[in-house]
Amino acid sequence: MDDLAAAANPHCPECGIVMRETSHAFECPHCGHLQLLDEVEMPAEFDGPSIHGG
Repeated sequence: MDDLAAAANPHCPECGIVMRETSHAFECPHCGHLQLLDEVEMPAEFDGPSIHGG
């Protein structure tokens, strides 16, 4: 998995459509399947050097 795929919204396990992010969950716009944000593995936060050099 590349870095862009890791940060992308998940696909619905029911119908495969890209899910939309709401305030508390990802929701499938097609079938309405909800996946709470607590259940989704979020990518690690960047902890490398700043691009601003400071």
